[in-house]
Amino acid sequence: MKLLFLTMSILSMNTWGAVPRNAGDDLVRYRTEVMELGSRLSSLEKEIGSKSNLYVSSVEQIQQFESDIKLYREKLTELHKDVRQARNDNKKIIHHYLIESESEVAETWQKKVHLELLKQAQLKLKNKETELISFENKVAEFDEKLAALKIDEEELSMVIKELENRKKETMDIYLTKVKSKKLAENKVEKNKILKKVSAIKKTFSQEPIILKKPDRFFRRPVDDFSTYTTSPKGITFKFQAVQPVKAVGEGKVVFAGDLASYGQVVLIDHGQDLRTVLLGKMDVKVKKNDMVRDGDILAYTQKNSTEEQSLYFEVRKKNTAQNTILWLDQNGVSKI
Repeated sequence: MKLLFLTMSILSMNTWGAVPRNAGDDLVRYRTEVMELGSRLSSLEKEIGSKSNLYVSSVEQIQQFESDIKLYREKLTELHKDVRQARNDNKKIIHHYLIESESEVAETWQKKVHLELLKQAQLKLKNKETELISFENKVAEFDEKLAALKIDEEELSMVIKELENRKKETMDIYLTKVKSKKLAENKVEKNKILKKVSAIKKTFSQEPIILKKPDRFFRRPVDDFSTYTTSPKGITFKFQAVQPVKAVGEGKVVFAGDLASYGQVVLIDHGQDLRTVLLGKMDVKVKKNDMVRDGDILAYTQKNSTEEQSLYFEVRKKNTAQNTILWLDQNGVSKI
């Protein structure tokens, strides 16, 4: 398989190729835009928080004013009642004073007493009316402040709503730019791989496939499979069920994990310039530098659809692909 040949060659390289200028420029631009939009979102979030705190404070202040005004209005109602009562008392005293003033039989001291009562009643009425006017002014003042607070509250509510709309619009743009950045990153990564592959092809594309008699034999990496296909290099096993992937011989794990878009790869060094490669959708259980014995479980295959899954197996010597089918033991060959 050409794919695995390129995969193993990639493992042996230590430097990335140059990235096409346009892809790199796009990535830099998208990263800058994402950072700027993220900063703008953070500022909007802080401003919304600040305005929200002011709004809560305004609501609490309005509630306190409404509570105070309620008490003042209750007091105002009592004062209105007191003033009406004082006016009625004043009228009665005036009436009695006038009657006694016109009476010829009334004593002088009686007239003086009624005159004094009249003065006290008028003073009391004046005080009540003054207190009433003062409370009416306070209530009017509180009403004005309450009206102003409600206007501020409404304006704050509109500002917060506007900020939330700006935040939503900015977030939509931010998510779009993040998606564009991800696509640009993928493009850059793809260009890097293509650059490496191009370099690899120039160096190794003419390498011959070794067809001579194998130095040793290996076991099959999987036991339960439905079909298989061979190529001048490797063997592809097809299977349905999840099953263990086993080491085909004793050796040292030199790579285990994802490799760009190639899938999961396990590469084992068996000594004497011999290596075996496994490639497919696997849940890898070993790591680099692990020592494994013949038959040890390296991974488990994964099945996430109704279609058959594949596992590719290849033997390499001095980093050159061999005709892998010839390297399986006689029992293995007869079974497949």
